[in-house]
Amino acid sequence: MAWVVHKILLGMHIILAMIWVGGIFFIGWGIYPVAKTMPVSQQQLFFRSLMQWTHWPLTLAGSGVIITGILLGTVAGPIRHWHDLWNTTYGHIWLAALLIGLVTLAWGVFVGYRQAINIFTDDSLWQQAESGDSVPLAKAMATVVAVESVEVIGFVALIICMLLLR
Repeated sequence: MAWVVHKILLGMHIILAMIWVGGIFFIGWGIYPVAKTMPVSQQQLFFRSLMQWTHWPLTLAGSGVIITGILLGTVAGPIRHWHDLWNTTYGHIWLAALLIGLVTLAWGVFVGYRQAINIFTDDSLWQQAESGDSVPLAKAMATVVAVESVEVIGFVALIICMLLLR
């Protein structure tokens, strides 16, 4: 029975991770470059709508990854006591993954999302770009890309942790 629970949790963990990480990557590497080819007047509404529509589903998926990861390490895994966190390699890697996951999710929710929404709702930037001065908007969008890249670094670190746990 425990084996079945572990496999179900692991399947949920992997599917939620694919949604969270895949969703962020698809937006950043798939949708964003294509949307940049749209007229500036359409980009603002599109980006704002995209962020508002995807924010909560991706946040929930990330939360689900963290919750199933906690369960996989504790209830359905080898961590039974506090000393397992401090005295085992598995505990060290698992704790690192948990902290990286929490920071990555919090960064996306509280820093990346807010940074992007602030730019996507700043009408003056978009009007200025539409009038021919696209430099301030380009700088603002470069800031969004830089801020969001922190999540990508977190995802890479999480994948490394998962590989080390096996």
